[in-house]
Amino acid sequence: MKKMFLILLIISTAVLFAACGQSNQSATNSNNNTVAKEESSTPNNQEKRISFDRSNEDDVSYKQHITDLWEKTKPLLREDIAKDYSDEQYKKLGAEINEAWVNLQIHASLNHQDEIDSITDVGYANLDGNIIGLIGELYGNGYSGTLEKREERRENLRKSRLEYKIKEFDAVLQNVN
Repeated sequence: MKKMFLILLIISTAVLFAACGQSNQSATNSNNNTVAKEESSTPNNQEKRISFDRSNEDDVSYKQHITDLWEKTKPLLREDIAKDYSDEQYKKLGAEINEAWVNLQIHASLNHQDEIDSITDVGYANLDGNIIGLIGELYGNGYSGTLEKREERRENLRKSRLEYKIKEFDAVLQNVN
């Protein structure tokens, strides 16, 4: 279990770094109109919409950390899927959300390892990774295939698959003791 979690953590971190590198490349290659549109239609780059401090010292359980971050993530997923952002805008927005979840994984591996080791519910044990997978599907962070594939995944999420996944993840959290 520890090895699997460590591998997932390393992969997620690599995906985050890859996504950050890709988002800057397109902004320099696009024309001025696209850059101006991005600035006016996406949240201010100075303001973080979501974050998780990996050195968080709150005296709460791993489950509470996941629940709190998930409750902050859901409205962002719903808000962003409803908007008609460009692929690069999605990647930029997704990098911040992905970073928060990777930071939670790092924090959990350092501060909640005993609690993680005692998890017996497979759905709960894989929840953070599944949420990161959903974030990758929506925002196209990391390697996510061609532009057409990313747009196809987003369209599937718009057609109720996002709500299905949200309900599925909510149910996992509700069933944890």
